[in-house]
Amino acid sequence: MTSVFKDIVDELNFIGVRLSLRTGNLFSKSLNKQKRLKMSPVDMPNDLSIFRSLQPILLCLEYALKADAQEGRNWIQEDKGQRYNELLPSLTKLLKCSFPQRFDAIVTLDKGEVTSSSPFENIVLGVDTLESGNVTGCLTALAFAVRDDQMLKPFNYSVVEACGYEKRAEVRKAGVKLLFSVLNEDYIALLPECLPVLSELLEERDEEISSLAKQCMVVAEELLGESLEESLM
Repeated sequence: MTSVFKDIVDELNFIGVRLSLRTGNLFSKSLNKQKRLKMSPVDMPNDLSIFRSLQPILLCLEYALKADAQEGRNWIQEDKGQRYNELLPSLTKLLKCSFPQRFDAIVTLDKGEVTSSSPFENIVLGVDTLESGNVTGCLTALAFAVRDDQMLKPFNYSVVEACGYEKRAEVRKAGVKLLFSVLNEDYIALLPECLPVLSELLEERDEEISSLAKQCMVVAEELLGESLEESLM
């Protein structure tokens, strides 16, 4: 993993930029990745195979980070967290990406089943893709591999930013789902930064989002041993 880490980050950045752009230039798939194609604000490349590596990379990273968490958390935190600082923005950028409907996600289903979930739900939320790679699973593994308050501050900032993303409910859902996944006694010091946006999500019209926000509050109160009701007023 160490020998290909830079290539992994470069590929994640390549994919993230392409999926988040709505104007300007997109790179075509080429050996040097330097040939540019003029795209209209809503166009996507016709050949979506340029994104095919995303899920395998996410799954590989998730397994590597889980192993690192069990073996002392040395690899991701080496050299003052250089790998963590390079990987985090590449992953969190994907939380707000727009995936075209024709995006061919790798899903894990029983024979004969058909998924009705969207590519964003597959790739970011992990719906039907737990064994194929997804963004929230990879980010959760990254958080558990670090567990250092100072290093986790930028991670938490990205989570809160996603939770409060006004333009798309699916991004807010990804943010609060990720927060619920990482909440434990090691993360509790960062909770005060999350309370304002959690308070807003409790009033969210989307019942799944508001339910996840309530679950976050329940876990937080159990960890703190006290009610947070006054903190939300």
